[in-house]
Amino acid sequence: MCYNGIREINKEQMGESVDSSKAAMSSYKAQVEQYGKPISDGKFKELRQYANGHGIRLSGFKDFVGDIDVIKMVIDDIREIAEDFPAILDERNGIELELDYNMGTDFATTMAGHIIHLNAVFFSNLKMMEEEYGEGVNSGRFVLGTDWRAISRHEVGHVVASIYHIDPLKLAMDVLNTKSHISAQEYLTHNLSIYSTEYEDGREIISESFSAYYSSTSNQFATEFVQECKSQIKEGR
Repeated sequence: MCYNGIREINKEQMGESVDSSKAAMSSYKAQVEQYGKPISDGKFKELRQYANGHGIRLSGFKDFVGDIDVIKMVIDDIREIAEDFPAILDERNGIELELDYNMGTDFATTMAGHIIHLNAVFFSNLKMMEEEYGEGVNSGRFVLGTDWRAISRHEVGHVVASIYHIDPLKLAMDVLNTKSHISAQEYLTHNLSIYSTEYEDGREIISESFSAYYSSTSNQFATEFVQECKSQIKEGR
């Protein structure tokens, strides 16, 4: 089976009826029941308190089947990036994590600029997620040296681009000192990841750069790109 991997979509594309949502949740439970029962009320409360304590809202986790420590790691990674980009935890428009029961083959998506959807099936089965993401890395689709934790780091890149009004392609061309978007995309395909140039408008460049930078890889472009993001924000550009 071919997995599409990480992507960003518009809110309109995610419109689901109440009936289909219920069916999706039922399907999800059927797929993951072999891994155990939904988390207890106590575990849910613990996870919710952990998220709230870090300024992150949760949605859909009441029926989560899996290890809450996996979600805590996602929260930790978001919090780390927020040290550089604090507006992503704004009380009104900051990041919200939603467990999505009907995502097909995507690991995660970003909606409305700040709502990160996590695929319930993958995040309930860490081993499967590690294997699938690892295949993407080995094929060059995702950034070399990253692991499954890059999934949420990638999505936070979309949030940062939305909140801080960053044009990823323009910034990439500046970093590479080129006026040719074709040359920039060719470079990134070979030196960042295939997925970074999935769209001509360059929307995935910031996400794959965040994936690389906050996963502590040695990717030179990602380092320069994220540092330029931080510099522009600090200077108010």
